[in-house]
Amino acid sequence: MTDGTVEIIIAAEIEDSKIEIGKLELSIDEKLDESIYHGMQSAGKTLYQALMQAIDDSIREVVMGSWKNCGREDRQVTSCLGTVQFKRRVYKDETGKWRRPLDEIIGLEKRSRYSQSVKQKGSYLASELSYRESADVLGWLIGDYISHSAIGRMVREIGESYQAQEEEDRERLFEEAEKVEPGKVPAKVLYGESDGVWISLQGEEKQKTEVRVGVLYTGKKTVGVGRKALENKVAMTKIVKNSQEWQETLLKTAYTHYDLSNTKQLVVGGDGNRWVRQSFDMLGFPIEFVLDRYHLYREARRAFGFNSQTESWIKQIREEGLEAALPEMLQAISQATSKTAKRMRKFIRYLSNNRDGLLDPDCRTHIKTKVSNLGAIEGNVDKLVVRRLKGRGRSWCMDGAKAMLAVCRHKRALKQNAFKPFQKQEKSEQKKYQTKHVQDDGEWLQASVPSLHLCHSNRPWARVLKDVIHPQGVL
Repeated sequence: MTDGTVEIIIAAEIEDSKIEIGKLELSIDEKLDESIYHGMQSAGKTLYQALMQAIDDSIREVVMGSWKNCGREDRQVTSCLGTVQFKRRVYKDETGKWRRPLDEIIGLEKRSRYSQSVKQKGSYLASELSYRESADVLGWLIGDYISHSAIGRMVREIGESYQAQEEEDRERLFEEAEKVEPGKVPAKVLYGESDGVWISLQGEEKQKTEVRVGVLYTGKKTVGVGRKALENKVAMTKIVKNSQEWQETLLKTAYTHYDLSNTKQLVVGGDGNRWVRQSFDMLGFPIEFVLDRYHLYREARRAFGFNSQTESWIKQIREEGLEAALPEMLQAISQATSKTAKRMRKFIRYLSNNRDGLLDPDCRTHIKTKVSNLGAIEGNVDKLVVRRLKGRGRSWCMDGAKAMLAVCRHKRALKQNAFKPFQKQEKSEQKKYQTKHVQDDGEWLQASVPSLHLCHSNRPWARVLKDVIHPQGVL
């Protein structure tokens, strides 16, 4: 150890052979933790390379005798420790196929430059940040350069793998339904909401495409003062060719997550669009449609303005139906200008087309079971699609948009696999302190109030207080 520095030698033992994997010379200053971090990364690369060599040597002893050893090949992979290089043996099996057992064991795909863990980390970061920002963060994490185009390829690869698995599950449901295990979540009343949002495309025949968003849940639970969360929620986002594909997707999602054998009622919410109303038809349950309140209020305010009269009309419509407010609305149309009257008539047609969805669920006497209010779809559209795929000049190729949607759908599972967040340690049982028993010997009853005896004794309020406490003049 010299003045202000310390030298550390790191060694490892792999199958009875000792190797030196790192020599760190650390400066004792304010960046000590940073230098330790980079030093351990450098040592980790050496250990990774030595470990790959040891595994490849052990594979040679158990490989099938019919396989022909064709020598070694170099392999370069960017792992969580940075870019590492190693050699592994290549074989040719009895069918003439080239085999690389080491790659198969550790899950390295052919010609892939990045490990699966790095791809998952990059994809998760890209679901929250732009490609360039994700590349900077991931590069810092692994101690190596990552380009934004590499992040795009990671997202494409991980997203396409999710899509392939979802498509396989959907086909198996409709072709081999008896082999698909149904969901376990009880859902006596099932809620479903759907909506669409348009995103910009580049390099495609169309300039925009619609992303459909659907959520299913079993109710709402209180999580704070004035705050509620959806219970047993599952969400789906997809760019589909037609409404039938969308309905099949939602059917597969509902069947694999919920126990539908005891479902009595399906409550559907949306903006009244035809495909929105038909999104859950394949489930085969009695449907109660509720017009989304966000769209109801938005269209009302566009037509009649943001005022107390508009709020009163919407409240009447929600509690009593369209007929309760229609006469006053028609009178307002007769007194409005032609341009304003056109907007008002359009809004009334909108209400008439969705007449069956105007009443609140608790105002519908034919519904026997207790039903919660809807209105969650707009928030989910924002969180699942808008924040990542819209705004700030973003535009997508079709395959890239589908891959990003798949990554965002599986963001929670991807985070667990990529970063494995630390769980909070359970708090140890706190020591229970016994409260000391205080003997009550009446001392507090004998205490006096100085103000009643000293300087304030002759003031009016003191005299009144004395009469209240001792009406017979004890004081």
